[in-house]
Amino acid sequence: MKAKVAIERCGEYDAEKLYRTLKSAAQAADFPNAKGKTVLLKPNIVMDATPEKAITTHPLFLEAAIRIVREWGVSRILVGDSPGLQGPNFTARNSRLGETAKRCGAEWVDFARSSMELNCPEGKVQRRFTVSKVLQSVDWVISLPKLKTHQLMYYTGAMKNIFGFILSAAKSSYHVRYPSREDFAAMIVDLNVAVKPVFAFMDAVIAMEGPGPSAGYPKQVGLVMASSNLLAMDIAASSIIGYPPQMIPVIRDALSRGIWLKDLPEIEYPLLKPGEVMIKDFIKIPFKKSENQLLDFVIPRPLKKLVKNQSPLPVIDDKVCVRCGDCVKICASSAMRLEGEGTARQVKIDKSRCIRCYCCHEICPLKAIAVSKR
Repeated sequence: MKAKVAIERCGEYDAEKLYRTLKSAAQAADFPNAKGKTVLLKPNIVMDATPEKAITTHPLFLEAAIRIVREWGVSRILVGDSPGLQGPNFTARNSRLGETAKRCGAEWVDFARSSMELNCPEGKVQRRFTVSKVLQSVDWVISLPKLKTHQLMYYTGAMKNIFGFILSAAKSSYHVRYPSREDFAAMIVDLNVAVKPVFAFMDAVIAMEGPGPSAGYPKQVGLVMASSNLLAMDIAASSIIGYPPQMIPVIRDALSRGIWLKDLPEIEYPLLKPGEVMIKDFIKIPFKKSENQLLDFVIPRPLKKLVKNQSPLPVIDDKVCVRCGDCVKICASSAMRLEGEGTARQVKIDKSRCIRCYCCHEICPLKAIAVSKR
């Protein structure tokens, strides 16, 4: 597999400029022959938020991607995703991604309408996934990630975006099944092995820094990226925001398998290089001290629980919280519950049950949940 990542500057969400720069990047990254293919473009919609919040792939970025793949001869273009708490007949109205897909002649698909079993015999931790049945209808999957930080996985990009094929709230059950970062990363890599995305366009015009992937802050980065190698793209993007790529759990696991590439020097940069466009003041999620893999071998079992209990917990700001209950619905470990009546009603967290997956933090529409050691 080629490991070529094309990085281009693009400082604003202007439809024509996005189209030109993204097409230039795709050409430099050797976009494969698409003639006659049915293609699914998979944006990142962790929650259906308005574009200016930088939570989702921007609708004009999606428009540019649709124009490009249509020009290169695809026969059918589908667009869709499945956010963490998805209602019936989801149309991505707030993010404007659904209307953009339809306006540009693509088909918006509701991932949750039907499911299928997807085998992954090569999987390390997961050999069978229940995913959206839309995968049966397409030849290619193209990932359209947004460059963002992530409270659990530090960074989220092209490979993590494929997690959207797991339907809605079922995602949280994977956090319970794989509570450690390393195991969860291995599951994400297994899913990429099973889905086999063929290309990625990354929206890094305005990224998200700080407590991402949904409660962070928009950050001007001014880049678009293209690659047929999702791992290589994630290595480049994480480097640009100042992370050592091998410290990102998904990247570390994917590198260890040698499927996409075995080492960083194998990556080619036909246009800009990550070091030329690095954002030195990007606010990142700090690496957790307890992540050392030697813990599994050195620390006795009783002390492992103590170390886990020192990990940052979700903390609810009762002045901001409106008691909508979304955090309770998404919590697969049943650590959150609504107690009380009327104005005294509050969300309570059972610290002993919390697995620190931070799904509640991701899903909160009002940013009322922080991640803190307090």
